[in-house]
Amino acid sequence: MKQERLAVIGVGLIGVRHAELIRAHEQCALVGLCDVDPNRRAVAERFGVPFYASVEELIERKQPSGVVIATSNDTHAAVAEICARRSVDVLIEKPIASTLEQAQRIVHTAQECGIQVLVGHHRRHNPLVQKVRELIGDGSLGRLIGVSILWVLLKPDDYFDVGWRRERPGGGPVLINLIHELDSLRFLCGEITEVYARTSSAVRGYAVEDSVSIALHFASGALGTVLASDATPAPWSYEATTGENPAYFRTHENCYTFLGTAASLAFPRMELWRYADGSRQGWKEPMERLAVAVAGADPLTRQLTHFCRVIRGEETPLVDAQDATKSLAVALAVQESARTGLPVNPAMVGAR
Repeated sequence: MKQERLAVIGVGLIGVRHAELIRAHEQCALVGLCDVDPNRRAVAERFGVPFYASVEELIERKQPSGVVIATSNDTHAAVAEICARRSVDVLIEKPIASTLEQAQRIVHTAQECGIQVLVGHHRRHNPLVQKVRELIGDGSLGRLIGVSILWVLLKPDDYFDVGWRRERPGGGPVLINLIHELDSLRFLCGEITEVYARTSSAVRGYAVEDSVSIALHFASGALGTVLASDATPAPWSYEATTGENPAYFRTHENCYTFLGTAASLAFPRMELWRYADGSRQGWKEPMERLAVAVAGADPLTRQLTHFCRVIRGEETPLVDAQDATKSLAVALAVQESARTGLPVNPAMVGAR
């Protein structure tokens, strides 16, 4: 199979991770790295590939078939446009942008230039997440009533040495972290029609939140709650419970609960609870706990395989620019609700 020639733009932590994945993947080859920081040249030397300070020069000299954009969120639109004008397909790290205007610019430019855009909401590629979607979709839980999410952990002090993590618009767990949860909820439970949120920065006192509570309403009529904080020593976060990122201490706890009329499901241990005798139900009746078997796989690797197939025209993006823009709208609705103290329909964000 012909290897796809891929480059990475933005050589921070996630950019380096993408470069590592590309180097290890049989379907693609790493042909160059790009960053505005000249100190990142050392990373390119470690990988044995050319380093460029200019996206235009990288594309002109290396002619990649695809590019991973891992720059800061507010630069995604500008970098994507440079790639689109040169007919290069892109994988953009989440969130797609910092604002809806920037996200819509990516959508329109991609359509105009005829390129494919895959957005890096990589959890959709996790077999565990895909199994939950299957169980909800095939009626194993009955009608979905609600979902509850805990995302709680302690970020170390030096995490905030990077200034933008303490400032708006891009800092804080809503856009850095919960954008993942909100996208997964859309993928698993359907569109979100209303959010009502409260945030607090009482622990650290930064301009951005350190804690947030969110009430959600889905188009199906299901309800949801999210309680999140990056200021507490706690074991109930997606990263810690799934083991998806080996940099996190693994806790083997559950962090999501899905409630249906026929059964409930605890994630990621995939514990399905239902009545042992379906004809006898109620709080006095015995229940059984079933373990749902799921074969594990690295979602970032699966996402990269998918990107290669998108470039070759074999698949359409699992998360395209329009889809990712809807997830961004939900996150921005959370911020607007917290600011105004009012419920917000994500579809109306930016309409006023």
